[in-house]
This record gives sequence, structure tokens and C-alpha cells, in this order.
Amino acid sequence: MNNVFLVLLISIFSTTNIFAEEHKQNGTNQENVLAISQNQIKVATVDFQRILRESQIGRQYLKSAKTNIDKKQKLLSKLDSQFRAMREEYDEQKLVLEEKSRDEKEEELAYKLTELKRKREDFEAEMKIADARFQRDILRVTMKEVQIVAEQLGYDIVLSASAPGLMFMSSKLDITDKVLERMRR
Repeated sequence: MNNVFLVLLISIFSTTNIFAEEHKQNGTNQENVLAISQNQIKVATVDFQRILRESQIGRQYLKSAKTNIDKKQKLLSKLDSQFRAMREEYDEQKLVLEEKSRDEKEEELAYKLTELKRKREDFEAEMKIADARFQRDILRVTMKEVQIVAEQLGYDIVLSASAPGLMFMSSKLDITDKVLERMRR
């Protein structure tokens, strides 16, 4: 997948250089495009998954998440054990119970099972929300740091190594103003 993305990126740059040369021959003054053709574009990658594992904010989150998961799993395990004990007790007594008592126990078991399922679903939803918040927060911090490092080292484009995606692009590569200018004519 990364190889396909790299080939696509190279072909985009080649097309951009052809575009720049074409406009240079036509005598148009497109500073951004000419800058691309005159300077070599520097591309870097960042392994976002490694940042999650090795950064202080990532390690703190993973530690906190593990503690929270362990606590919730203990609670779910306790509720599951209570439900199983109630069910075993009911299974042992159901043949000797009166119909009314049997119906009440079955309703109580159904309620406990529903409660257990709901708590599991709530826990999963809570973990997804916490994970999404963390991903958003660490991505915000990472993007800021990537921009600083890219600018210091002179990179024009920084891609995510673990999942194709643009993490930083130098503003000198942005030709949006020129495109809009032409479209307004």
C-alpha cells in the first residue's frame, strides 16, 4: 500500500514539474510552481503508531487506559459471576418452585442479563469515546510538532508512514490562490 502511495506521490510531483515547465515556457509568472521546479522537494515520513507507543503522552494514555479497562473488566466479571450464580441456583430449584416464583426468578434473570449486556455495551462505548478523544488530542500535538520539525529540517511534505495521509505540507506548494485567480476570470 505504501509503495502504491509513493508511486502516486512521485507521479504527482512529476506532473507538477511538467506543469511548471509548461507555464515557464508560456512565460507565466507562477512563483509557487516555479519554486517547485527549481528546488528539490523534500519528503519525510512519521510513524504515528510509534509515536503513540513511545511518546510520554502515549505511554500515559496507555497506562491510564489499561487501569480503566482492568477496573471495568473486574466489575463486569463480578456481575457476570453474580448472574451465573443466580442462574445455577435457579436451574437447581426450577423444578420445585411454584409457577409464580419460577416466573419471578426468570424475569429477574432476564433483567440481570440485560443489565450485564448494557454494562458491557456502555463500557465498549466509553472506551471508544476515550480512544477517539486521545487520538484527536495526540494527533493535534503530533501535527504541531511535525510542522515544527519539518520546517526546521526543510521538509516540504511529511506523510504518515503507518497509514497514508498528509501530516504536513509546506505552504509554498499550495497553488490554491492561483487556481482561484484563474477561476474568477
